[in-house]
Amino acid sequence: MTRWVILVAIGALSIAALTSGCARLGLFKRPAPVTHTKGPAVGSSAPDIEGEDFAGKRFKLSDYRGKVVVVSFWASWCKPCRDLIPHERALAEKFASKNFVLLGVNLDDDPAAAERVIAKTGITWRHLRAGGEGNSIQQRWPVELLPTVYLIDAKGTIRYARVSGHHLENAVETLLAE
Repeated sequence: MTRWVILVAIGALSIAALTSGCARLGLFKRPAPVTHTKGPAVGSSAPDIEGEDFAGKRFKLSDYRGKVVVVSFWASWCKPCRDLIPHERALAEKFASKNFVLLGVNLDDDPAAAERVIAKTGITWRHLRAGGEGNSIQQRWPVELLPTVYLIDAKGTIRYARVSGHHLENAVETLLAE
């Protein structure tokens, strides 16, 4: 029995020494939580977005002032973005007769790749062709993750950021009721 107690004591001391050494080296530290601090803040005025859609027609976000606007940043290579399309379609159809508009902002380097996704999925809402990284839109809307969705009220104020699913639908209904 004495041998067993000695082995347990040695084991406990070894674990304590190993743990304190690892702690000193920072091996037990948890990574800092991911925060998304870039991009326009909720409660601020939405920076204008200006450019061409895939039909070559120019438009601006401010053209839709007076409407509740969902702005969805996406790219054809982004699977979560493509997974969001059916929900966006349902949203566009549900609120088609309301004071509402859904705008996509495509960040593909290759516009043909985006056009293929638009054609294949039957997207009917308007998309701005922003281009790849470093475009002028991303200077005002520095999106870090895709998809990123903003909800803007009729006065042009960002009311929700990075919202999707039924939360987005509920938020649109709330803003339309205001």
